[in-house]
Amino acid sequence: MASPLIIRKGEGKKTIMIGPDPRLFRITGADVDGRFDFIEATITHLQGPPLHLHYEQDDTFFVIEGTFTVQVGDELFELHAGDLFCAPKGVPHTFANVGKEPVRVINIMTPGGFDRVLEDFASLPAGPPDPQVLEELGQKHKLAFVGPSIPMRLGLV
Repeated sequence: MASPLIIRKGEGKKTIMIGPDPRLFRITGADVDGRFDFIEATITHLQGPPLHLHYEQDDTFFVIEGTFTVQVGDELFELHAGDLFCAPKGVPHTFANVGKEPVRVINIMTPGGFDRVLEDFASLPAGPPDPQVLEELGQKHKLAFVGPSIPMRLGLV
């Protein structure tokens, strides 16, 4: 039988930096038999990944603070505190902070194991990633990169 988890404010299993932004894994899949990851994240100005899809994971965001821009397919949406976004596996999506103030979100990945993906991405050198490296990481972690980031798409970087 699994044991209950109590994780106090500010605590977590690990923090992974993606560029300047922390992803605090409050719970990793390893803590809950692989069922999900619970991630608290801060997204700063013009940060966000390329358009991508997960072959085996649903990607859910709940906005705590700020204005969060998400893209599903070709459509852009602005989310605000209290809004929720879920991209089921196989759906191309991305997100970014195109505003000046940091955005705070909760990100739940189902099933878990996304910490391993972000650890690999955090180890990449600074700057735009090599497309071949992205392709290899995508194959390793069962995801695909299918377009530019929102800031690139909007000509902001």
